[in-house]
Amino acid sequence: MSLYTVSYLGQDQWLAYEDTQAARIYAYVPNLGRFVLHRQLGQDFYWDNELDWTPVDAAAGHALVDAGVLGKLDGRRHSDLLDELIAEPDCRTVDEVFGAQPVPERTPTPQEFAAAKVNALASAEPGKWVTYKVYGQDKRRLASVAARDLRTGKIAAVRKSGLHIDSRVTPTADGRLAVEIARTA
Repeated sequence: MSLYTVSYLGQDQWLAYEDTQAARIYAYVPNLGRFVLHRQLGQDFYWDNELDWTPVDAAAGHALVDAGVLGKLDGRRHSDLLDELIAEPDCRTVDEVFGAQPVPERTPTPQEFAAAKVNALASAEPGKWVTYKVYGQDKRRLASVAARDLRTGKIAAVRKSGLHIDSRVTPTADGRLAVEIARTA
């Protein structure tokens, strides 16, 4: 079991649970009293890494659940997201999450990371650019090499997938460099 507080711009937003067996992210929604599969947070955790993920232990997680503040959605302002989460059939009870056997914190291996990116790309429309990885502004050479390796099939997950891809390096709004990939056919 891996628990995290998820923050945006220094503000805690969610209590998230990573199901390490299924590689899925669930968010605690106090309105529903359960953890619900949260695809957008999963996208960020395994892919975008734009939010801040801080590991918390089970005791801190219980305290956050009891407080019922993180993840609480205003039904008027966030009705679309709340409706989406209510309709999501993949959910976990608080007891299921906290009753899970603890496993050591882990970061996805480079192979798991690449495979998750390729799987997401395979489901995207051809020509749609998807962020593969973001580098610091002083890592232009590293970003260029990563883009080339993706394009030429030196990344095993891409080569094994059989997908034909294009890649590019683009600047982000905050000055970092994003390596983006798209299916060509």
